[in-house]
Amino acid sequence: MMPPAIPLGELPMGRSATVVRFPSSNGSRRFIEMGLIPGVEVTAIRVAPLGDPVEFAVMGSRISIRRSDADAILVRVDDQ
Repeated sequence: MMPPAIPLGELPMGRSATVVRFPSSNGSRRFIEMGLIPGVEVTAIRVAPLGDPVEFAVMGSRISIRRSDADAILVRVDDQ
């Protein structure tokens, strides 16, 4: 049985997950350009002092995105 998908914004720091789905809206092109596409592994790195934005490692790069945007992306936590 596969674990349920969770919003990327809820991924615990230091954990990795695989992108399952992202919103298909006008902003989806930005996610694609950052490499946040289905099947890609993403790791939560750190949160800014006030809780926003959140930094993630994606395909060898580090990106920071607003928590509200991260909550729109669904991921499945990888087994460790």
